[in-house]
Amino acid sequence: MQKITYKGIKTHNLKNIDVDLYQGGMTCIAGVSGSGKSSLAFSTIAGISQAEYDKMTNDNKVEIDYDVDSYDDVVMAVPLKQLNFNVNPRSTVMSYFDLQKFVVYVAGSITGLPLSDFNYNGDGRCRACQGLGYKLRPDPIRMIDYDKKICEIPFRCWQKTYADFFRQLLIAYCDECGMDSNKRFKELSEKQKETLLYGTGEKKQTFKYRAGGRTRSRTSCYIGPITGLEKKTDAMFSHNRERYCAQKKCDCCGGSRLRAKTAVKDLVKGFTVAHLYTEDLDTLEKDLQQLKKGAAKNLHPALENILAFITVCKKVGLGHLSLTRSIASLSGGELQRLRIAQLLLGKMHDLLIVLDEPTASLYPAEVNLMIDIMEEMCKKNTLLVVEHNEKVIERSDHHIYLGYDGGKRGGYLISKAEFMKLQEGLLDYQFFQGFSHDTCRLGSDYVDYAGSVLEIPKGSILGLCGTSGCGKTTVLREILPQFYEDYLYVSQKPLKGTSFTTVATYTKLLDEIRSRFAKALGKDKGYFSQRGEGACDTCGGTGAVEIGSFYEEKLFDTCDKCNGTGYLQEVLSWQVDGINIYDIQQMTVDELIASTFHWSVKANKILKLLLNLGLGYLKISQKVKTLSGGENQRIKLAEALNDNKYAMIGLDEPAKGLGRRETVRLLGLIYDQVAKNKKTFIIAEHNTMFLNYCSYFAEFIRKGQSSTIVFQGSREQLFNDEKNDIRNWLIADVAGL
Repeated sequence: MQKITYKGIKTHNLKNIDVDLYQGGMTCIAGVSGSGKSSLAFSTIAGISQAEYDKMTNDNKVEIDYDVDSYDDVVMAVPLKQLNFNVNPRSTVMSYFDLQKFVVYVAGSITGLPLSDFNYNGDGRCRACQGLGYKLRPDPIRMIDYDKKICEIPFRCWQKTYADFFRQLLIAYCDECGMDSNKRFKELSEKQKETLLYGTGEKKQTFKYRAGGRTRSRTSCYIGPITGLEKKTDAMFSHNRERYCAQKKCDCCGGSRLRAKTAVKDLVKGFTVAHLYTEDLDTLEKDLQQLKKGAAKNLHPALENILAFITVCKKVGLGHLSLTRSIASLSGGELQRLRIAQLLLGKMHDLLIVLDEPTASLYPAEVNLMIDIMEEMCKKNTLLVVEHNEKVIERSDHHIYLGYDGGKRGGYLISKAEFMKLQEGLLDYQFFQGFSHDTCRLGSDYVDYAGSVLEIPKGSILGLCGTSGCGKTTVLREILPQFYEDYLYVSQKPLKGTSFTTVATYTKLLDEIRSRFAKALGKDKGYFSQRGEGACDTCGGTGAVEIGSFYEEKLFDTCDKCNGTGYLQEVLSWQVDGINIYDIQQMTVDELIASTFHWSVKANKILKLLLNLGLGYLKISQKVKTLSGGENQRIKLAEALNDNKYAMIGLDEPAKGLGRRETVRLLGLIYDQVAKNKKTFIIAEHNTMFLNYCSYFAEFIRKGQSSTIVFQGSREQLFNDEKNDIRNWLIADVAGL
């Protein structure tokens, strides 16, 4: 078996390690969180293959993110991470994977309409939604701050530039309607809430207000925020409209994206063009097979191409998608599995396929199917897999174990025995009865819950489980915010920020550090910012200067004046407790906690939350764009717990990317929050170890286009229900508790 060799790897935190891959086999990289798994698999191994290819095809314009002494016998790599940065709402499953030509040919041939009528990005688009399949409608959940008084402006869309104007307008309208403007929005009656959201005042009044540093004047009657956003005619009332709207299925095209007169055309009796575009792949497969039986022979190749794609999509657990599902709306795991499906259909062989936790986001029964698919891919390719799943580790041909910890203490090659010892972690199970139980009727434009009612135990931990695509995330992301004002949804989506946003700036830890320096040294706080008075006057605080361009792309080098720090030399000479503002930002959370630096109460709380969430290895200057999905989610959770204004928190697959030790640590924090602060956690998860620590369960099953709750109850009730599907998986794992 031919070896692919890599010597002296020092990428990021990797400690000068040597690794070998074996062509035609499956190698699994396992290790604790932050130990360098992605640095090895993607930045180094996949990065080297990409760089070698680019040297031959791209005039040596190569971006290198690896540090390695030598390598040999490398092959073309296909890196498939669980990330989705696609933001184009017009990019759909069938356009992204080049199926549109087959779909359009079938629809056009049967209906006799011009092929352009089926192009939802062109002439065939629904005019009501412009081919998007949805419309943006004002969303009260995004708009209302229920705890604010009316006089404090409870509408987020009015809290920005023209806040002074809207405050006066609200108070005047309350006087007009006989409402108390000192009441909190949540204290109003339903009729009063509706009046403020949708109402239009009868009196025009003139208000003087401050905006943009100037005093201005405007005459207007009251226009409720939802009415103002709907009209879109007044720039002030409809400012930043998209931020306060949600996607609602277009009632004209039914989500097909096509003109209604095209969408309603029958392909066969009872199966329309709209069905072809919007049905989930499970249902569509049956309808297309039926269609094929009576179709003309010239349509068979096109139908077979569509059916072949559907077959592999179902194989990787994506039968819940539709052909017009927006790529931007997919999770990173769903997009990764779609690409795996494309590889299974493709004709390229002898590739190095690099996968990032392919079993994450999968129901336990689906894990074995994915492993079978990976082994099938190995027949013609070489696989390198980053995984925590014990079954994947067991079924792999070769193994690379990394430890001993995350960050600076990680990056070492360790033995299997050492890895297993690092995975040891135990937390005593606790049952949280909860102080009350609510019910929530489920309903969504995109998931049919068949009238299901979800039971929610307050002050406890509810685990949502079920097959892929059964609507768990929709419950967390779209439904629960409509019922609870003190609820926060925490996903693994990338953190919002600029290319300069770091862990320190996002968590506001840097604000506390800057304040400490400013107070201790008697200096203005602006001196301790790379965007303020302390910024290097050569590079403007970026730490890099432009040195030219190559093929119209700007080239940068480290700034000589500040040596890449972004600070003035004078600022770097100022120290507090023996350290300057730049050096403290190069420390990890662990190092900051262990340092002699005197922290404020706020800073200490943030640091301890990050530590308890298993993020002690993170350097606080690390750019948020480089964080994994799990790191993103845990930082968002730290932010939410630090604010402490949310009594209910929805977590979407928090165990993704975590080993057993890190999972136990996260569970310990959740247990502590429930026990001490009476928090409620509602968690969508597939990881059986994590689910075994939940107090209550709701199990969803998807049948056709509907999802239903087939079990609700406590963990004890679940274990006593022998007909329950998830029960067997939990019992198999309970030995690990």
